[in-house]
Amino acid sequence: MKPYLSPAEFRVFAHRGSSEAGAPENTLEAFSFALEQGVGYIETDVQASSDGVAVLFHDSDLSRLTGISKAVNQFNLDELKAIALEASSERIATLEEALKRFPNARFNLDLKTEDAISPAIEVIRRLSAQNRVLVSSFSPKRRREAVKELPGVATSADAVTVLKIWASYRFGLRKRLALLLSELDAIQIPLAAGPIRFDSKKFIQTVQGFGTEVHFWTVNTVAEASRLKQLGARGIVTDASKLVMTWLSKG
Repeated sequence: MKPYLSPAEFRVFAHRGSSEAGAPENTLEAFSFALEQGVGYIETDVQASSDGVAVLFHDSDLSRLTGISKAVNQFNLDELKAIALEASSERIATLEEALKRFPNARFNLDLKTEDAISPAIEVIRRLSAQNRVLVSSFSPKRRREAVKELPGVATSADAVTVLKIWASYRFGLRKRLALLLSELDAIQIPLAAGPIRFDSKKFIQTVQGFGTEVHFWTVNTVAEASRLKQLGARGIVTDASKLVMTWLSKG
């Protein structure tokens, strides 16, 4: 087991921080609130400014949070820092700021764009943060490129690989399944994708039997979190970190 996933426990990942904080998503304040609830993992998204700085932002453009219909990479860092998020005092954070501000937190990084890869790698290396980040992407190319440059870093499956894993499980291709899972520390998946249901005890047990953890997103009720924990899932991604951590503390 890599340091990122040690010790063995039911893991709670705060989805872009915590919406309960009253602060915009993916901001230092949203992260701080989630961590104060006892969450050990922060799920966040990495893009790059026009001057090559890794910044934390989910959408392909700024419109939802700022009203500006332009992509993140059309602004340099100083310009991004001057933009208010949802009329708050919070600003777009850099990956470096987050790693330094929260030295004991572990970050689940979704590389959203090709130009985010090199800046993210540079920061992770410079801060010697390989053991407290998990690198992933919906794109297999982006994920593999980053993992190649960060030997030993934890990683979870991209979207294409998840479907290959499901197909191998469904048709009993155990050698193929073992090969696909051999390079992964986790798969992080929704409850379902179209007609495919991932939330079955047999699927979870099969995947984890190869040493790869199963985490589900986005789970915002205690009832669903409890059900998945009972099925054997090793973690959830949630917007409701306070609610979930209060439940766990009573269990």
